[in-house]
Parts: sequence; structure tokens; C-alpha cells
Amino acid sequence: MAVQVKMPKLGMMEGDIQLVSWEKREGDAVTEGDVLATVESQKITNNIEAPITGEILKVLIMEGETVPIGTVLAIVGEHGEDFSGLIPSASPAAKPEEPAGTPTIQISTEKPPAGDDGVIKASPVAKRLAREHGVNLEDVAAFIGSSRRIQGDDVLAYVEEGPAQGTPGYTETKLMGMRKTIAERMLYSSKETAPVVLMRSVDISALHDLRQQKKAEYEARGQKPPSINDLMMKAAALALEQHPKLNSTFENGVIRTYEDINFNMAIAIDTGLITPVIRNINKLHIDEISKKAKELGQKANAGTISGQDMQGGTFTVTNLGMLGIEVSTPILNPPQVAIMAFGSIQPYLVLENGQVVQRYKTFFSLTLDHRIVDGYPGAQYLYTLAEILQSPEQLWL
Repeated sequence: MAVQVKMPKLGMMEGDIQLVSWEKREGDAVTEGDVLATVESQKITNNIEAPITGEILKVLIMEGETVPIGTVLAIVGEHGEDFSGLIPSASPAAKPEEPAGTPTIQISTEKPPAGDDGVIKASPVAKRLAREHGVNLEDVAAFIGSSRRIQGDDVLAYVEEGPAQGTPGYTETKLMGMRKTIAERMLYSSKETAPVVLMRSVDISALHDLRQQKKAEYEARGQKPPSINDLMMKAAALALEQHPKLNSTFENGVIRTYEDINFNMAIAIDTGLITPVIRNINKLHIDEISKKAKELGQKANAGTISGQDMQGGTFTVTNLGMLGIEVSTPILNPPQVAIMAFGSIQPYLVLENGQVVQRYKTFFSLTLDHRIVDGYPGAQYLYTLAEILQSPEQLWL
């Protein structure tokens, strides 16, 4: 018996969801549990699996379309089965039957050749070949040097002979899925917030030396020590306890300052950037923070981050220090009012008691929403953070 395949709800996420790609095509045979499609919403990617064994009888939603939760995406059933009753009336595939005797009016869909209006005309075959080869039809038009309708042979000739001399080759990618979500949120942040960035360096020689000592102890037990990033997050969370104004959101004219300190931890993946949450991070032992960070990193790379993993953040941290970046200007993660970037660790020389000694420093970049938090309390927060890092024993308490 045929069944509908609907757009699922992704964790706690609401709103429309984008169908990124079909892994199976109309007419393909499928087994229960096979991945049919990939969908994405609010930086969360999920697979839709076949609910039964059979055939994809009809695909109703195309790749790249964004639709509400519960929308029927496809019909799966036995080959040749009647599924007309399962197609929603609003679907383009659900065509009403014409009354008997109704005259049929033939409308030509053939597009006229290009005129002088500058609009590029191309046959369906030419459009398909252009998509398959990543070719821009404007370039093909320039290649053939004519305003006539582009044919499939024109596209193939362009692909074979290459672009005209002096024209750089390129590919086009439609902005969709996670990248589109990131673009929309970053644009919103730049337009709707008043960012101010504070930067400072901090001597972390004491932390560096203590971690090296602890590292030997962990390795003696057959364990991996917490990373510098884990320790930075712990220190940043402890500093927020003394400066709760930064642990806030601003939305619809209301400032909400949170009792819990929940960090969004930025993780780069192939398709973009996601920010899963470590909850109550200030209350966790450093070993628990390290374990949780590793788990979220593994889930992010495997594409199994859930909606619940992304909910409830109150402050965001990001780290490009491992790539040698010292300072940056991180963009606020609305509705949060603060985000901090950790920079690289650099050795430096200093004169102490007449002797040149090597010490270590790192860099912090703190972006604040100046509508809510002024520069002075932000500077106080960084000062407290520096004090914690220079007395690092408390990070293991």
C-alpha cells in the first residue's frame, strides 16, 4: 500500500525546511530504511528514509525548495499502484479531471527566438546541458556570437572548445541549505546590531606550564588532557559568572539575562558553520567539558547534530587560533549580545630580573552589541578572564 513521505520536524526547530537533495529518483526501487533525501533547517542536516520497501512512485518537491513541516515530498508504494488519492490537492501533480466533452486548447510552449530585448533564449536541452556542465548561458551566447536561440549543440561546442580567450573559467553554485541560512543570519546581524570589538592579549605562561604538567599525569593514566580550547572555554564561563550582563539576549525590545551559562561552540564543517551548545559549562569539570566538546565535534562531522544540540545558547565562542589567526572580528550570533574569538598561542621574549626569558601569550577578540553592553563592562570581563588564566589551578576544580 502506497504511503506519503512527508517533511519531518527536525528536533525542536520550527519553520520551513529546505529539501537539499534527492538521493533516490522517481521510479527507483527502495528498501525500507534507504536514504531518500537530505533536508536542512537552521544549520541542521537530516536524512529522510524510506518508510516501506517499494518504488518511488512520484516526487512532488524539487531540490532546493523550502516547504513547511508536514509537506508531502513523495509517494512510495508498489510498482504500478494507484496513488492518485495520496497527492495533496495543492500539489502541481494533482491535476483535476476535465469534464467530458470539454474542448482541449493547445497552447504552444515553444519560446520564440531571441529578439533585440537582450533576453537569452535557450532550448530545454541546452538548459539541461548547461546545468550539467556548470556553464553560464550568457557565456554560450557570447561564444556563438548571435542572439538566436541557444541549442544543445551550442552548449556542447562551448564545453569542448572552452571559453573565449581572456574569459576566466568559473562554476556557479546556487545559495541554498546551510550556506543560505548562514548568509541570512550574518546579514541580519550586520544590519540589526551595533557591534563593537574589544581585543587584548593575555600572558598564559602559567596555564601553558600547568597544562604540560597535567598532560604528563593524564598520559600516565592513558587519557588525553583537555585541549587549550577546553580550558579557554572554562575560563570564559567562570569570568561570565562575574559579568552576567554579557550572558544575555536582546529580542523584541527585551533584554533577557540568563542564570545558566550555555556556550554555543562554533564548529566548522564541510558545508558551513554550526554552533552546538554545551550547557551549564561553568559548573562542569574540565574533563566533562573536554568530553562534551569531543562528542559534539564528532556529531558535527558525522552530520548527526540534533535540534536539541543547537538550542539554549547564551554566549558564543569561536577559535581560529589553530590556524595561526591572532585576532578577528567575530560577528554576533543574534539574539545574543556577545561573542568571543580565541586566537593563537604565541611565544615571546621578555626581560625578567635582567634575564631574557620565553613566555606565552594568546589573544582574545570580544564583540558586543553596543546597544546593550558598553565597552567598559566588556573590558572588565576581559580583565577578569586574564586574571583567571593567570591563576589556572581553578580551571581543574
